[in-house]
Amino acid sequence: MDTQPLNETQLEQALQGLNVAWSSIPGQGLVRVFDTGSFSAGVELIVHLAKIAEAQDHHPDVHLTPDDVEVILTTPSAGGVTEQDIQFAKIVDHQLT
Repeated sequence: MDTQPLNETQLEQALQGLNVAWSSIPGQGLVRVFDTGSFSAGVELIVHLAKIAEAQDHHPDVHLTPDDVEVILTTPSAGGVTEQDIQFAKIVDHQLT
């Protein structure tokens, strides 16, 4: 899989193929917030995300609050968002929406 960061045009095109809840935040990466409604539902979501991450050998940043989970995808070794991040987002979209 290509480990080069996507340029702005590539990233915009890739976002068109993802759930509209994903956004690109400069300096952070691809970001999506899941409204879980409760802390325990958030923990369950994180467990599911962890299984995806292990299967893909690609690990997002995940932030848990009492009512939601924020997922941030980026490839630090590439210095930005790569095709690997897009593929991870597609899997999440397929399995969770």
